[in-house]
Amino acid sequence: MGGIGVIDIGSNGIRFGLVSSLTRHLPVAYEERSPISLFKAQHTNSESDERTNISEEVIVDVENTLNRFKQISQSYQINLSDVHVTATEATRTAPNSDDFIERIKKSTGWGVEKLEKEMEAKISGMGVVATYYGVEGLVMDMGGGSVELNYVIHRPREAKQEISMSMKPINLPYGAAALTRRLEKLGTPKEREGLFTEIVENLKEDFKKLNAPDNLKGKDGSFTIYMNGGGFKSLGYLSMSETEFTNKHTNQKSGYPIPIINGYSTSAEELLKIAKRIAPSHDANVAEPSEVKDPFPNGNPFRVSKRRAKLLPASAFLFEAIMEVFKARYVYFCEGGVRHGYCFNILPKSEWSVDPLGSFIKSHPLQPKNLKATHHEQLLKNIKKAIPPVAYEILDSDITMCNKPKRLERLLPNLIYLAYWSMHFGKEARPITAFQLSLAGGPLANAPGLTHTDRAIIAWCLMYRYHEDGSGSKSGGVEKDVSMMAPIIFDSVKKLIPGGKDGRKICEIVGKLIGFAILCYPVNVFDKSGILNIFKSDPKNTEEQLNIFESNEEEDDFVEECVIDDKVTPIKKTKKKHTILLTLSDQPKINFVNNSIIKGASEKLEKKYTLGGKEKEGKKHAANTTEIHIQIKQKILT
Repeated sequence: MGGIGVIDIGSNGIRFGLVSSLTRHLPVAYEERSPISLFKAQHTNSESDERTNISEEVIVDVENTLNRFKQISQSYQINLSDVHVTATEATRTAPNSDDFIERIKKSTGWGVEKLEKEMEAKISGMGVVATYYGVEGLVMDMGGGSVELNYVIHRPREAKQEISMSMKPINLPYGAAALTRRLEKLGTPKEREGLFTEIVENLKEDFKKLNAPDNLKGKDGSFTIYMNGGGFKSLGYLSMSETEFTNKHTNQKSGYPIPIINGYSTSAEELLKIAKRIAPSHDANVAEPSEVKDPFPNGNPFRVSKRRAKLLPASAFLFEAIMEVFKARYVYFCEGGVRHGYCFNILPKSEWSVDPLGSFIKSHPLQPKNLKATHHEQLLKNIKKAIPPVAYEILDSDITMCNKPKRLERLLPNLIYLAYWSMHFGKEARPITAFQLSLAGGPLANAPGLTHTDRAIIAWCLMYRYHEDGSGSKSGGVEKDVSMMAPIIFDSVKKLIPGGKDGRKICEIVGKLIGFAILCYPVNVFDKSGILNIFKSDPKNTEEQLNIFESNEEEDDFVEECVIDDKVTPIKKTKKKHTILLTLSDQPKINFVNNSIIKGASEKLEKKYTLGGKEKEGKKHAANTTEIHIQIKQKILT
């Protein structure tokens, strides 16, 4: 199917987007937003809560805007019959809703599909699914007039491709504009306390009907939340702008490195701290200062307009109330809304299981045409053999839920594709451009299906894929080269990788293995010559019981650390050794690996890594450790 257009007539604006094809990553050809507020148009009387008709002036403005969209659609060769116009809360509840829709029909030729509450919640949930790869949690959309809440379960790796949602989603009149309007009429904390209690009670009552499955909860009983809609996204931008990283060597502070809202996450605890700071007080027992301070004395946060800044206190107020209803641990922010959800809803079911990142990469102009599927599969197969199981565990170590995202398993096929995207640059530029691919200025900036943790892992792996093109290890290596070009971004990305130093070492190993595999076998010769690239993974796990009662001078300090219930408890420590044995096969007439290029690269690749094993001062024995040793040998096939 060709491209389509979707127009979302919302409460606070009209969003227009063109999608060039109905494939999993929903490639955007064009999009823009008109700031027409239908909510404001129906609440011209500040004293009354009754909605008024959408005025003639506003209707004409809407007609003109949609006709502009019509011309753009035709220029992009989108059939006008393939442009879908949807309307939500503000259109649904307008006194002259039918007349408004009829005027649009006469002016543009487009019919308007009014989404009922249940369908609006479903499409909103689909919008989150469209922009992530796998969703398990509560989905919340805060528009201008209302807020929707539902649970969503989408497990794309499972054979049964169904998306589970509640049949009774929550839809309440607490949108950012609506709630702001109500708060403006309440002058004291005591008055606002009544509104806060109302919201909490309504949410609690409807949340019971939602009947969210228990398996969505983490071990501590908490949910993961996915937030979209302008009201909540503003909270995300505010959180992002207040996130700082400090370099432990220079004490230099740096801001958040990836200014992309989709995939950004924070803890619910941290977001609640921000919300409490800017939300209007609703505690009748606490005296409110006579003069309300400007929450943003140094200017509005990144991507928070003057209009949005006025609505932020209401968004924070609502989030505070939400946290009274259920326990949450993580909050993920989403770009996907009605437009994305509408498109995803009409995708063939066969597309639901497709990785949107892979779909994006394969259709990108930077994807090399000479990298055939058989070659990619062979590289992937052999690299997977070489990666030890601990690597997958470490890169998922920040997730407490039972269902781990299996980040590395999912990213590895895509990393092999991306490993080719910087090959056409000069050697000195390759590590830097590779590092930037997944960040805000790179070609993956608008790729769906990536959390910011994913983006950081990709950046670190691809940087080390070109480790040979960087400075020597004595000069600081490839890390120094990249950090010199963008020190603030580099330090911040570094902090986003799960597992700390261990996580970065895993990314280093993965990146080097990918680069080495491509260097050894740069083209697909397996079928023609019968060469097999055998990367053997030879785990040699040995457990050593480290006796803390050894007679040595450091024993006392260590034993003091192990006093439990007034008893000294001996602790067993484990040291695991994992050898990555790369056996490179070659034939005399081919000589892909039997040459000085590979010999030199082999010497640089052979290395021993220790994970989780750095001894702390005052302790003789380190924590449980894993030793990974990369070894290489060649054999010539006769």
